[in-house]
Amino acid sequence: MKKINVFIILTSLILGIFTGSLIRNVENTDNIHGNTGRAVKKQVKATKKEVKSLEKEKEKLDEELQELSKENEGTSGYKKIISLKKELSYTEVSGPGLIISIDAVDDKTGNIANAIDYNKVLLNTVNELKSSGAKYIEINEQRVNQYSEIILAGNHIKVNGTSIAQPYLIRAIGDEDKLSKYMEGGSNYLEEVSLSLPVKVEYKLKNKINLKQINIPDNLKYLDGE
Repeated sequence: MKKINVFIILTSLILGIFTGSLIRNVENTDNIHGNTGRAVKKQVKATKKEVKSLEKEKEKLDEELQELSKENEGTSGYKKIISLKKELSYTEVSGPGLIISIDAVDDKTGNIANAIDYNKVLLNTVNELKSSGAKYIEINEQRVNQYSEIILAGNHIKVNGTSIAQPYLIRAIGDEDKLSKYMEGGSNYLEEVSLSLPVKVEYKLKNKINLKQINIPDNLKYLDGE
């Protein structure tokens, strides 16, 4: 029964990730023009149909998961599943944590997105927080897991396909003692960043931080298939 539970939750999560990937691929496909227009529309229709099929399959698995969860609530297998969903950012979490603000040093500096992305500041900060006791992290209300993308798109940064702007607020929940020591001791990395780039870094400990579950944009609404 435990193996079945784990299989169902893993399958459900994988389908969710795969569906989000297909949705992003559909948006990219829709940007193709020229003589291949008809082929593109046909591909869009086929992909939309596949997405709907996967969504229905995921709904069935989610229903089975809910039934199994009720039957096995309190067991070690159930606890492992809940822990896995939290780590993948598929549930809301709350607890003590730390907030880091990274912003332009002054109004004259302007947009710092290019400098932040080129130096991988957000990615490096996330990795440093994980090694310093953080378990769950978000950037500007976008949950971050091992599948998240932090990339530059034009003159702004995108996290999970969603555009974010400065100030960059990194909120982390985890081991309260370790995060406190991290803040009190200061980050050597972020200190170097603030010295080499026109940015300012601020820290704040909070007794309770609430992080929402990961949000995958639904780009299908922008399609105009026949």
